[in-house]
Amino acid sequence: MHQRAAPPFDPGQILTACFGEGDEGRHAYEACVAFEPGAVAAGSGRLLPFVYRRWGASDRNGLIERAHLAYIATWQRNRERMAQAAAVVAEFERAGIECMLLKGAALTLRNYRDYGLRGMGDFDLLIHRGYLERAAALLLRNGWRAEEGRSLEAILRQARVGHACQFSGSAGQNCDLHWHPLIRCYAPQVAEMFWEASETIDLAGHAVRIPCQTDQFLHVCVHGLHWERLPNLYWMADAITVLRGGELDWDRAAALAERSDMRALFAQALLVLAARFHIAVPGKIFDLDTPAWERRECALMQKPCPLSLWDRLAWHRYHFRRIKPFDRQWSQLPYWIAFPQYLTAFWDAAKWRAFAERLWRKFRPRFRQPRGES
Repeated sequence: MHQRAAPPFDPGQILTACFGEGDEGRHAYEACVAFEPGAVAAGSGRLLPFVYRRWGASDRNGLIERAHLAYIATWQRNRERMAQAAAVVAEFERAGIECMLLKGAALTLRNYRDYGLRGMGDFDLLIHRGYLERAAALLLRNGWRAEEGRSLEAILRQARVGHACQFSGSAGQNCDLHWHPLIRCYAPQVAEMFWEASETIDLAGHAVRIPCQTDQFLHVCVHGLHWERLPNLYWMADAITVLRGGELDWDRAAALAERSDMRALFAQALLVLAARFHIAVPGKIFDLDTPAWERRECALMQKPCPLSLWDRLAWHRYHFRRIKPFDRQWSQLPYWIAFPQYLTAFWDAAKWRAFAERLWRKFRPRFRQPRGES
């Protein structure tokens, strides 16, 4: 008699085990316990500390042991990361640069309140766009290195087509410096909304700003659905934690989604959350008048890695569409002139020849691929 093969592990089960209610959460947890150790870790190992928080006090098994170790490791890394964040916040404060914690750091302080739960690959700081040169120069003077070794001048050039720049420091610490709060959103009024409604919280004796709960929720949702190389379940853990942590202003969320042109992404994220956690979402979110291009962009964001040549070009078209209305020069130029200039700026090519060479290096493997392959 052949032994029936175990069903493949669904990474979403560990998410349900951590945040599902009642019997649904218990059954998902029991299913995770029954799987081979490597299956759970490979599927969604970053969620293991949440398993320990929910089930560690009532159960002991191999999964809980691994979850406990993951919790301790996360706590240690986050303690070091938050200490570094506090040091940078203090430097900015002395320099008169107002900043706001985003993403993992803000969620840890305001919502999780436990360094052991949510891992952070970096800490994210938002500054006002007008402070970018001072803030980037301060980080570079203090030994931080910008991504790709960019100089201050290169950072300022790239600011035109980006929302943030990653800096790496000593001991593996990383700081993501934002001048726009939302990825691929360049509307100044959205940043103003984040700053005006922000709250303050203590970080190592420093009063630092964090987004209000509603802004935090939308931020988590729209970032979670942007294209990533690896499947991302973490955003759902963040979203459901914020949602269960207090009343949201759905009118504000709808207005923010509309002004940031994130209606389709936000609605899609809410559909995913509603399906998995049975949350009630006000109909006003789905009644927003969403342009067709946003819906097409949202569909593109759900495609798996790697994107095809044409999908990458489509990504750039949507990205430029988001930038153009807010760029003084490009907003006045015809598309056929402005778009090539955008590509030059995005790839930071100082001259058209350098731009052409970079374009050829990027797509040459496709042109050399034998016929019949894809």
